[in-house]
Order: sequence, then structure tokens, then C-alpha cells
Amino acid sequence: MASQHAADLRTLVTRRVGLKKRVVVLASDLALVRVIEGNGCTVLVDPASLDEIGAFHPDVVVAFDGFALSEGGAAFRALASAAGQADLVFSFANASSASSLLGALTNSTPTPSFAEPDVRRWLASAGYVVSARDVVVTAHRTSGLSADTEAALRQVLEQVNPDAAADRLLLFAKRGTAATAPDRTPGLVSVVVSSAADESQLAGTLSSLVNQQRRPLELIAVATLPADRLDALLEKPRARSGVTVVPISSTSSDASVRTNVGLAAAQGQYLAFTEAGALFAPTHFSTLVKRLEDATTAWALGTSSVAGAKRFDRAGAFSLAGWLTHGWVNRSEWLLDTSRLGPFPITFAEGVSAFEAVFFTRLALLFPPSWSPGAPSVECLQAPAVDVAALLEAMKGRPLRALVTLDELLKEPKKPELAALVGERLAEADPRAKEAFDRTKAVVDRVRSAWTEARRAAKRDLEKK
Repeated sequence: MASQHAADLRTLVTRRVGLKKRVVVLASDLALVRVIEGNGCTVLVDPASLDEIGAFHPDVVVAFDGFALSEGGAAFRALASAAGQADLVFSFANASSASSLLGALTNSTPTPSFAEPDVRRWLASAGYVVSARDVVVTAHRTSGLSADTEAALRQVLEQVNPDAAADRLLLFAKRGTAATAPDRTPGLVSVVVSSAADESQLAGTLSSLVNQQRRPLELIAVATLPADRLDALLEKPRARSGVTVVPISSTSSDASVRTNVGLAAAQGQYLAFTEAGALFAPTHFSTLVKRLEDATTAWALGTSSVAGAKRFDRAGAFSLAGWLTHGWVNRSEWLLDTSRLGPFPITFAEGVSAFEAVFFTRLALLFPPSWSPGAPSVECLQAPAVDVAALLEAMKGRPLRALVTLDELLKEPKKPELAALVGERLAEADPRAKEAFDRTKAVVDRVRSAWTEARRAAKRDLEKK
């Protein structure tokens, strides 16, 4: 570790230790000891035994990777027994960091590292509760790859798991017990319904959701309504068999904020999202779940229509560029299988008008969806507008990378048919204009066909002569 980054780690450790404490440092880092002593602390450095630690009666114990290298959770349990009620500062190399993974890929000898979930389980087994977490980025070490290739690999890894950017982690733990987060329920579909204060729109959406053929179903309604009015709306859904209802009152006018609040409460293997006012066909979720069960993809896409407008078909294979260009990023169409997304962050960008497009793009670049054109199974009040230029500009600070096949890279773009494009635009603007256009086009096609056939007949007559 470079000296500057070592100094940064010492600063983080010292800040967590605090002032005027009795501190045990389980390492021979004299520079760290001097900094801690500078805060008025009394320090016991690298004691020879647990008994010596117990006799010192520390307020804080500072430990690093080597402490848990051979014994894992047993080391923390022994320390907890010896150190009484002392707090613990533990810093370790992150096993899921991009640096560690790139080192393994390029045949470098890996440095000892731990996965954060393992460390947290060890701490919990010893009676510790993590109350704070710091991230340390160490000095760059060349991997032997070109800078561009390494940067691209790092971007992909950090898109799958944001913690890949952290070379080291520092956990601050106190004695106590914490509630264990429940595991996701296999087969359960959780639907997060975001709603403002329009009760009629929320009631319509909930009514279409409880009529879904798919069971079990969890409905998480996050609304700006008072709690009593929200409970009243959820009375009928709550009485339906196979349906679990979770009401959450929110004061936020931002749909992305409300959706994130609902996501934190969702327990299902499958996740879906919508806004009050959307109406779902009874087979919507059963169809998407079946599609995922029959495939290996991580999410599936349905089709929606916008109320009051004529839908046009989305024929052909899924194309991220095409869907963004047309604004097809409505979250009501998505169904995610959390068991296939790994540590990918399922959260929406708050305070961003194009929050659906941002999430859609992040997801589609790494996980191509299961998609097949068909009749709409969702009806929405308004189609999301997507400003592709603004989306690209927003991504410049943290560019995204795609995982694509060679076929995808070599595929020539499909040439658009002018008549089809005109028809699509007319259908959006005025269905009557689209019908008039179709009639005119049919006449033109018949005239063109007749003219072509007349030319062929004339050519055949000339050849006979």
C-alpha cells in the first residue's frame, strides 16, 4: 500500500477509535499507534495473548486481515470473550474488489482477502453489530493489461457490484445483537406500487393486481395518502387468498423515492414496479414468470399500451438503442428475478426525471432480457419520455459497459421502412390520420403492383417476338 493511502487508512481507524480511550492495536504499526496516542488514548500494541488483552480492559480493539486469516469467526468469538464490552475496528482487503479479481485473472498471487458478508456473519456470531462502514481505495497497481482494457473490465465489475471499487473495507462494530434480514421468498412476486394522492388511480391498479392469476403475490403500496385512507384502500386486497399487503405512507412527491422505499420492504424472488393508474391483464405476471422459468435470463419484459393511443408493434429481437429511442422504458413492463442478478444494485436514481431510463439502461447492458412481441398486458396513463442525449450526458461521469456477443457486434442495423415509420408517428398523433394513410398506401401499393405486372407482361411479349 502506498504511503498516502496507508495514511488515509490510519486516519479512518483513528476517527473510529475516538478520543481518550484504552485501545488495543493487534498489529505492529507504530505510525498508527502514534496517531492514536496523539488523540489522548492509551495503547496496548500487539499483545501476546488474550489474557493480556482482558487484563488491559480496552474500550476499543483495532484489528486487521491477519487477525482472522486462519480462524475466521472463531477469532472474533475469542476476542469478544476476552475484551468484554470493547468496540471493534476491523479493516480487511475486499475479496470482491476489482483489483483482487483482476489480479486473479492475470495470474498474480492473490493477497489475503475476505468477502464482506462472511466477515459480517463472523461478527454476528461473536455478538457484534456493525454500526459504521468505511471504504478505502488503495494506490493503483498495474495488472499487466492495457489501461483501456483494464478500465473497461473495472467498469463492468463495478456495474455488477458497486463494492468492486473498494480495495479495503473498514467495519466499526459494537457489542449487541441485530435482527437478521429475512431471505427472499422463492416464487413470490413482489409488486411495488408508487402512488401520489389520487385514490381512484391507486384503487384501479390494486384491483387489477389482486386479479392476477399468479400466486403468491406481495403488494407493497407506497403512497402519499394518510395511513388510514391507505389502509381502507388495501382492505379488499388484504382479504384475498395468496396476497400479502404492505402499506407504507410516504411524504415524497418523487416516484423514484417512493419506489426505493417499497423495494427495501420487498421480500419476493421476483420484483415488479408500477405507478398508480396502470392496469394489468390477469395473465401478466404468470406469463412473465413462466418465460423466466423456461429461460436463463435475469428479467423479462411485457408490453404496455398508453391509454388513448394506438399501439404499434415492437417486432424483432430486443434492441436497447431502439427501446430507448422510442421511450419504451416503462417500469410497469418489467419483472426481475433477484436470484439471477447477484449483487447488482436494484435501486432507482432519485431526483432524476429519467430514473426509469437510467435503471433500464444499467440493467439491459449487463442482463439481456427475455422478450417476445405480443399483445399489450399493461395499460398506462402516460408513456415515459426518454431524452437519449441527456441520458448519455448523465452517464459520462461513470460510463457504462455492455456485455454483448460477437453476433450482436457484427449485426447490421435493420433499415427502417419509411412507410412504417410514418404510420407509427401518425398512430401516436391521430389514429384517424393513420387510417387515412393506410387507405392511401393500399391504393398506391395496388397501382404499383399493377404497373410492375404490366411491365413484366410487356417484357414477355417482346421476348416472344
